[in-house]
Order: sequence, then structure tokens, then C-alpha cells
Amino acid sequence: MFLEKLETPRNTLVLEYSFGRKTNLKQAIDKNVCHIWEYGGKLDMLKNVLPVLPKTKNYYYCIMVDLSKPKTLLQTIEICLHAINETQSISDNCVTNLIILCGKYDLFKNFDTEAKKIVCSTLRSVALLNDAHLMFYSSKESMLVKRAKDIFNSIGFENGISIKDKQTNPTKPLFINKGADTWENIGVARSTFDEIKQRYYSKIPLDSSGDVTTVKTGLKKTHPEADIDKLIALKYDELREMETLEIDIMSIVDYLC
Repeated sequence: MFLEKLETPRNTLVLEYSFGRKTNLKQAIDKNVCHIWEYGGKLDMLKNVLPVLPKTKNYYYCIMVDLSKPKTLLQTIEICLHAINETQSISDNCVTNLIILCGKYDLFKNFDTEAKKIVCSTLRSVALLNDAHLMFYSSKESMLVKRAKDIFNSIGFENGISIKDKQTNPTKPLFINKGADTWENIGVARSTFDEIKQRYYSKIPLDSSGDVTTVKTGLKKTHPEADIDKLIALKYDELREMETLEIDIMSIVDYLC
């Protein structure tokens, strides 16, 4: 929706690049360009991917989590934060911003009230601890789609998130800008990430049967020959199962640039 593409959305396959352009109204000749990198592969390989992505000026990390899977969402966030922090320790002095985008709100809103309170207070705590923006989202609710599109437009072509709305009610889709929340408002004591985890898992146990480090994505048939679709699916499975990126780092940087 942000890039105003007409094709049907599909699952992200490993690492994908796209961009948007917008004419500068003050100087009609110039166009602002927003570069977007999407990662949908194994989460434990994210730390190998982030350092080689070209970054200029200010940029945003956006962690997308699934609200309909409360037993694994905190683990997903933890893995992503660890990869981001590792990348920051070896990166340049660019200004970094973080958005925690929580999808499938259309399913989450039907959860038990107490469960929603626990998830919301935990996400607010994580966002506050990491100086992050927090936003609930659903592709099935037009108001949330419009707000997400406006947010992406403001960070891609303007001077950052300018929307000042705030929603902290656990029965509503949360929207909290970084710096707009406090431990007192959340209703918990100042906490470390380990303390947040301990509090959360005491109420919502981690799903030991699911491995969030591997993201399964489905491929739609794109060729008339079924054999070609099978070969493509096999190749993507091989890419996802790679333990290391056996590539020349300089070559991939040159390629990405």
C-alpha cells in the first residue's frame, strides 16, 4: 500500500529490495528516494544480513511480529533486537530508529481481555526499554492500513514520524510514539528485558513446539510447468537452510550498492 503497487501481496522470500520515489515539491526536478529492505528468512541469520545492507543518513528498523501468536512473539522480538544491537556495535554513526509493528490485530482483538492486557503491557515495556515506536496493524482494517501508510510515508520522504496520536487502551489498536510512554503509565516497575521476559512467560508460556528461527513461506505457482515451480521451491528451501552466507562480503556490498 505504501508503494502503491497493484499486484497482490505475497510472502517475503529471504531478502528483497524495493524503493519508492516522490517529487520534492520545493524543487520539482529532484526526487526523494526511499530504499526498503525486507527480510523473511531464518531469524538466526538476520545478524549476518543486516551489516551488509547499505545505510545512509537516517534509517529505520521495523520489527514485524504476529499478534495472533502470543507464545512466540516475544522470542521473535528478542532475536531481532539482538541482531540489531550487534549490527549497531559495528556500524557507522547514522541515526537509528526502531518501530515494533504488530500485525494481525483483526485476530488479536478477539482474544481474552486478560491475555490482551498482558501482551499489550509487555510490548509497551519492550518498546519503552528500547526507545521504539509501537504500532498495531491489520491489513483487513482500513483505518490501520491508512495509518501505517502515513507512517511509512513520513519516515520515507519527510522528517520522521509526525503523527502525535496516542492509544494505550489494550482493547484498542495500540499506537505509541517513542518517548511518549512511561513505566508508571504501563503500570509496572522499571524493568530489564530479562525481567520483562520472566513476567511475560509466567503468564504466557513459550511455545516449545515452534521454532521461530525458521520462517516458512509459501510459493504461489508462477510458471505453467509444475516441474519448474518444484525446482524453485526446492532452491528457496536450500537458501533458508544455509547455516552461513558463503559469499564474498565485498562483492555483495558492491552488488547491493
